[in-house]
Amino acid sequence: MSKMYRSREGSVTALDTKTQLTSLGSETAPGPLLVPAAAKSLAAVIVTFAPDFAVAADAVVLVRLEGPGLPEGPEVVTVGAAGVQVATGGNGARKALRIPLDIPVTSANEIICFGEMVGEDLGTVTVGVTLEFIA
Repeated sequence: MSKMYRSREGSVTALDTKTQLTSLGSETAPGPLLVPAAAKSLAAVIVTFAPDFAVAADAVVLVRLEGPGLPEGPEVVTVGAAGVQVATGGNGARKALRIPLDIPVTSANEIICFGEMVGEDLGTVTVGVTLEFIA
């Protein structure tokens, strides 16, 4: 069973708003995130995030997946939470987390990745997402 990976990242700056993750490091416009041609399912999402803690607040971070590559419709995964009692007083480093999934996919179709912050506004949260597909 071979594994294939596709990644996107971006900055979430508004509370309760889905923000499309459209870049990939030095690639500012990598194009659509396409399900690999041989893929049968989305086996996992690997995610990390880092808030800047511009304000004293706490929030939950979500990853939303949408698009024609998901024949059963959109999926939302809770990926973590963060908060501090003093503005600019937090440490924003988070270890990458692999969340196992078993979601059917439609090969060669697009999946759109979004990051969301819910609860209170932390300021800016940078989110990195890697989708792990299996054939």
